[in-house]
Amino acid sequence: MTVRSNKGSGGPLPLAMTDAPNAKTALVVEDEMLFRLEVRDLLEAEGYAVVEAGNVGQALERLGDEVMLVVTDVRMPGQMDGLALAREVTRHRPDVAVVVVSAQVTPRPGELPDHVPFVERPFLEIRLRDAVNRAVAARTVPR
Repeated sequence: MTVRSNKGSGGPLPLAMTDAPNAKTALVVEDEMLFRLEVRDLLEAEGYAVVEAGNVGQALERLGDEVMLVVTDVRMPGQMDGLALAREVTRHRPDVAVVVVSAQVTPRPGELPDHVPFVERPFLEIRLRDAVNRAVAARTVPR
């Protein structure tokens, strides 16, 4: 089993565990633990190793080279929200797919980068799975 850790503030923390050496890794960014666990379970069932973050600052610290997918809520504590995170990730890491989810905020046209799907909560698992597949298919993989 491989354990990946993060040496950020507060010392190294285990972030993702997987039995597969080349597993797909997703970063779930959500301040509400129950929703974070729900998304984590769904992604793990799809074969992802999952790294979790409770706000955008933690997400940026944990966005390692192994991460290929970010699923983020819009509203979170801190200076940046999930929309800003989506823009930041797509600007600096076009190889990372991004999906934005929210129960409270629906992005207006132009607020999300191209190829970043939005899923309204509550959602059916099939809708989130479809959004993840579309985002992963649309990402730019370095050659």
